[in-house]
Amino acid sequence: MQRSVKLGIATATVLLLVAAGILAVTRQNSVKHTGVSLVNESVLSGLEQRDSSGIDTSHLAPGLVPPTNKWFSGLALQKQPKTVFPMPLGFTASSTSFSYSLPEVEVAADSIASDVSQKATVQVEGANHYMVSRYDELSLDLTYYRTDGTAIGLVTVLEGSPYVQFSSMSAAKLSMSVAGTTPTAATSSAEYKTPTVSYHVVGFNGSELTASGQSISMAMPTGGLASLYALPATLNQDPLKHTAGNRIMGAEVSYSANNAGYRTAINISTINNKPTVYGMMPHHQSASESMFAYETIYGKQEMLSGQLFSFITPRAPVETSLDLSKMTNKQRELLVTTLRQDINATTYSAADSYYAGKELYRSAQLLQLANQLAEQEIATTMQTKLRQQLESWFSNFSSQGGRYFYYDSRIQSVVGVTPSFGSEEINDHHFHYGYFIYAASILAQYDKPFLQRYRSSIDLLVADIANYRNGQKLPLRRVFDPYMGHSWASGSSPFNDGNNQESSSEAINAWIGVSLWARQTTNTELAIQAGWLLSNEVQSAKSYWLAFDSSKKPYSEGYAHNLISLNWGGKRDYATFFSAEPLAKLGIQLIPMSPSMVSIFSDIPQARAGHITELGALNSYDAPFGDYALMYDSQGSPSSQSRSAGQLELAQKLRPDTIDSANSRSYLYAWIIAQRP
Repeated sequence: MQRSVKLGIATATVLLLVAAGILAVTRQNSVKHTGVSLVNESVLSGLEQRDSSGIDTSHLAPGLVPPTNKWFSGLALQKQPKTVFPMPLGFTASSTSFSYSLPEVEVAADSIASDVSQKATVQVEGANHYMVSRYDELSLDLTYYRTDGTAIGLVTVLEGSPYVQFSSMSAAKLSMSVAGTTPTAATSSAEYKTPTVSYHVVGFNGSELTASGQSISMAMPTGGLASLYALPATLNQDPLKHTAGNRIMGAEVSYSANNAGYRTAINISTINNKPTVYGMMPHHQSASESMFAYETIYGKQEMLSGQLFSFITPRAPVETSLDLSKMTNKQRELLVTTLRQDINATTYSAADSYYAGKELYRSAQLLQLANQLAEQEIATTMQTKLRQQLESWFSNFSSQGGRYFYYDSRIQSVVGVTPSFGSEEINDHHFHYGYFIYAASILAQYDKPFLQRYRSSIDLLVADIANYRNGQKLPLRRVFDPYMGHSWASGSSPFNDGNNQESSSEAINAWIGVSLWARQTTNTELAIQAGWLLSNEVQSAKSYWLAFDSSKKPYSEGYAHNLISLNWGGKRDYATFFSAEPLAKLGIQLIPMSPSMVSIFSDIPQARAGHITELGALNSYDAPFGDYALMYDSQGSPSSQSRSAGQLELAQKLRPDTIDSANSRSYLYAWIIAQRP
């Protein structure tokens, strides 16, 4: 099960800058990697070494770290490559060819999908196979080879770019066709027109084109360039041809904190240092006047010209405790009694990293509540239990009932020994480890010896999902997509709909946990990155999961809900991997509802009310995720004290078996009490 991102909409301003100089050298990193490394080589080498993922790397050039959890993982890590969605295009590679499309947006009551059946196919004459030969956070190169191993040329694809570019490394020939369509061709360019899309190819650096029937051929000398792109048929001019010859070499992402929030800068390097065209998505909230726009499954993508593109994302809050300042004496008595019962009854049974992580997170919230209420005796009991359980994961491997982590040396990832939702295939690591990191952060707040002894071990979990350095044995920001502003959950992405993410809230919880860990370890570099990750994940989740504007396309074209519960690169679903129940579709966007989420949910009152309304008349909250729905609903009508009291009464009636393993009756009560106006 791959699960995903989270909540709300905040105002972001996009600044369009045209960078001068060689952008691959003139970098804009405001965060300099001069601080402590998260990867302690000694601790990492002490983990059991395995090769257990089964992930195919036959399309990956030697020396490259397998790019798991990326928008392009499906063409890099699948023996039979899958279609990927760099926005606005769809792209598919094969051993001898590649194709690109401008997906038609198809909207149904429960889904918004990309139709890629109409496409331009490009044959690479003489090609026998391709390898991913370079990649960064946003772009990649595919090098096509002949049977004898000589390189023909490379294809560059950049997320957010309307171009697919082929650069010849030796004399090469391309053949292009669009089914059922005859091209209009000139010496160095051609166009295929369909009722909805016009497909273009333009040759540079001595590349020459000839047409024959429905096919065109391009002869390319060494160093030739072919730029391919697609435009909406409604455009009466070609706004992309002017910059099509500016070959894209890669992209670099940087970030910085400021008073407004976090600035993300995307530097696109071109071989001649001239502008390209790049798209800004709805969550970027572009204030610049665009050249034109594409309609995508995520909304309008505004195209701008330049090399350096930046946007500001509002800062998301990080809190460690609920506001219980308005709690009555009676409520305090109820909370303390329940807290004592929960702590005394706390045991640990899960051996896998997901459910064990949830148990640890639950304990951390109980510990925090006990300290907040100054109940030292039960706080000490909970602290002892939590420390012992966390220690069991970082002590003697197999002697701890299957609770330990190993290092997959081929894929370069830290993995829990007991598989869980494909964790051995590098699925969902940010969901799993977010719980561990959060729990360790709360424990470290009260237990400095634990922090000193196990810091390097927890740092490895942080680095597995959020390393801020390249060139180490754990990759840079494994799961996060800085263009889309959210994480991807699938390790190798064996889907033709692209990568995916289901639980937006568990992704947010991961970055909250990393933020808390940065505080405890006084790691400024990690703190800035964690704040940037969290703020973007929140912004994207609000934009694409929880609080989108249903009056705009694509939602207004027939989508029947005000919630998306599962987002992919190429489609969006009102669905989950595990349940068709509306309560599950909402609940997976709420879990685990840490104190930081109070303000996040408070920012989307209209969306929140709509989500609760869509659940209909619940006969009972005694169902999976019912506890979270009850907590979420308690934030409604803040002017009414009777509402909070009513929700607390309902919470007291919940069956124990319907309270999630990351939750507790104590924390459930505390959350509802904290909503009291």
